[in-house]
Amino acid sequence: MTAVSGRIPVFVGGLALAAAVIFAPDAAQARDECGALDASGAAICSNQAYAGGIRYDANDGWPGGVAGPVTLTVTGGPATTISAPASPPNGWTDGAIVVRTAVQPGTTGTRAIALTVGSGGNAVTIAEDATATNHGVVVHQFGKAADAATVTLGSGVTIGTSTAPMKHYGVQVLVTESTNTADHTITSAATIHSTGFGLLMDARGSGDTAVTNSGSIATAETGGAAGQQSGIRVLDWSGGFGDDRTAGTTTTVTNSGSIAVSAAQAHGIHVDADGLGLYRTVHSGTVSASGAGGHGIYVQASRHAGAAGSEAVAVESSGAVTA
Repeated sequence: MTAVSGRIPVFVGGLALAAAVIFAPDAAQARDECGALDASGAAICSNQAYAGGIRYDANDGWPGGVAGPVTLTVTGGPATTISAPASPPNGWTDGAIVVRTAVQPGTTGTRAIALTVGSGGNAVTIAEDATATNHGVVVHQFGKAADAATVTLGSGVTIGTSTAPMKHYGVQVLVTESTNTADHTITSAATIHSTGFGLLMDARGSGDTAVTNSGSIATAETGGAAGQQSGIRVLDWSGGFGDDRTAGTTTTVTNSGSIAVSAAQAHGIHVDADGLGLYRTVHSGTVSASGAGGHGIYVQASRHAGAAGSEAVAVESSGAVTA
């Protein structure tokens, strides 16, 4: 495929993604490797090796998540290595770091999640188990109120390697409830190697979402369906199809880092604009999509009702794009 600098297609209309991923419940795996959460829901992980991963997923309600706020800090340091488990409980919750909230019976209370990995640029190494298929970081937000999900990865964080990438995604954030009005963010300065998505934000709530990357992402699918290997992937839908957002909400992807994808139909940055509001991509780094049918930046706007603010897509690129 001939490389073309600055190839940034934006598609409005057409078919939306075929279907949402349907998840099955799994057995609760409450390990709390960094100690019990304190009264405010906080825990700090010490500088050491975590051979079976770090998981906060208590057995207090389907699907077994923590029934309150979680503020988990993996401070990092030269000894902090986190290995994804060799025998994880279920494919969609497999990860070296997993934080999940419990499903709320109503829309009251708080289930906010704040995960920080690699404070102050400290080193954190997240490794795939050779016998398993895992994500690097998994955050699942089942809160129904203003329950934020925030993930911050420092510059010293390494997820997978070029020779042993994560066999699922680097980072996955899932927000399930349309009544969730909070803002949800991924901010990464990490180095990520994965066979699936590098950073995935799957937000079905009615708040704003933001994915910011200043690090390095490389994906190279070694099996499975084509088109599932984007460096940054943003899905915006509620309950499968049709976002509950209004014209005042925004989804913003900001990339000042390096993204390289090599599989067929893989996109460096891929945004599904499946609701009202503004979908904005700001790119000042480098993006390379070398596989057949791939694009540097791919935005698809569909399923809009035509109300004010619908199909509002903005792409601002001052960086290098090669596809």
